[in-house]
Amino acid sequence: MIADDILYKPVTELSKMVRARQVSPVELTRAYLSRIEALNPVLSAFATITGDLALEQARQAEREIAAGRNRGPLHGIPYGAKDLVATKGIRTTWGARPFADRVIDDDAAIIRKLRGAGAVLLGKLAMIELAGGLGYSKGESSLTGAAHNPWALDRWTCGSSSGSGAAVAAALVPFAIGSETWGSIICPSSFCGVSGLRPTFGRVSRQGAMALSWTLDKLGPMARSARDCEIVFDHIQGHDPDDPYSSDEKPAPASDPGSVKTLKVAYLKLDFDKQGDKSVEKAFLLALEDLRRAGVHLEEAKLPDLPFEAAASVVLTAEVATAFEDLQRSGGARDLVSPDAPLSFVVARAVTGPDFVKAQRVRTVCQKAMADLFARHDVLLYPGEGYTAFPIDKDFNDIAWSDPVGAAGNLCGLPAFAVPCGFGADELPVSLTAMTSAFEENKGISLARFFQGITSWHLKRPPLLPVGVTPLAGATGWDVSPRASVP
Repeated sequence: MIADDILYKPVTELSKMVRARQVSPVELTRAYLSRIEALNPVLSAFATITGDLALEQARQAEREIAAGRNRGPLHGIPYGAKDLVATKGIRTTWGARPFADRVIDDDAAIIRKLRGAGAVLLGKLAMIELAGGLGYSKGESSLTGAAHNPWALDRWTCGSSSGSGAAVAAALVPFAIGSETWGSIICPSSFCGVSGLRPTFGRVSRQGAMALSWTLDKLGPMARSARDCEIVFDHIQGHDPDDPYSSDEKPAPASDPGSVKTLKVAYLKLDFDKQGDKSVEKAFLLALEDLRRAGVHLEEAKLPDLPFEAAASVVLTAEVATAFEDLQRSGGARDLVSPDAPLSFVVARAVTGPDFVKAQRVRTVCQKAMADLFARHDVLLYPGEGYTAFPIDKDFNDIAWSDPVGAAGNLCGLPAFAVPCGFGADELPVSLTAMTSAFEENKGISLARFFQGITSWHLKRPPLLPVGVTPLAGATGWDVSPRASVP
């Protein structure tokens, strides 16, 4: 039997335990599956649970490790993937009713890479329908309904990687794959109190993933710690000739928390009098003080005064209209949960060619301005979100919510890393986010790891009722009996 405490351990510790044979991949997999069975009906974090496949992959990992074959730190470690990446023989719904029973006949590149690393797929994680590309005003706009935040079940997880945030926070998985077009890794990480990395555009292959916006979409890890995210990132990054947007930039170097005191670190002072929650501002400022006391020199910076949000909105809207054109023509948009979806198609189609070209020209100006900013600073710090988690039934139209910093980062393809930095209103998580120049994820990860070395926010657990000692349904330890191999 495996206690819940073990399921909350980071990938780094679970990997050591597997190597030391303190726990077997099958035991670990069964324990997570038992926890999912107990808590998913409350959280709605999973769209599909792949128990049989997970146990097959775990058994193969056991046999390989017992035979001396070590695929690395993810070997035998369970995970979940957002339900917009293709999985062979397993339904891939994109969180949308029109695709509820759709099965794709191949794995996405990121799934193949994780399988090659020996990771164990527990299932597909819930998401906002079509990653929110057609607009939505409530968290319930999903095939699986609203995902509930483990920190407060009457609060939302944020989207569109809603299940990824909930699953990591509740220890249903040690790590998850999310995606971000504009906020969908950073926001769930912030609302759910987990660590999340949005890589540079093109750094991680999107082959086999749903296209929302071809020039904005990114896949990235969400996990218990910054180091865990780095481990997963190391396994999923790299050029892919099957993804036309994949970068051939050399892999990111390893992080170095010891280098942080030599970095030029700046922070954005946002105006919380105009929008946002003052409790978030307080937690963010206290996090900056933690860094100062630890010897990090901080300077105030300003975001360039450019229409980041307007340009990103035009680019996203135009590309969404093309991505889901077939769905609109087939009448499938009428089957979506969000009542806004059919009208959103009409609005998206109203973006003209000249509008799109103008937005791309503005984008070039924005990219130059952000490059100039990062010529002066190595890392830019800001609150991941201006609010704590919203009530689950909140109409988002009632919230004054703009995101120029997120728009700047996504429009310009820049990486960012969100880590927990405290609690705000109603004892809900707040995050510190570190943005860097393109392909310099190592600097943001270094800052995040340094911060987690001087604080313990990432070790906090949500007040979910413990499942207790999770039964392993007959597992008796390492299973090295011969069975058909899993591809």
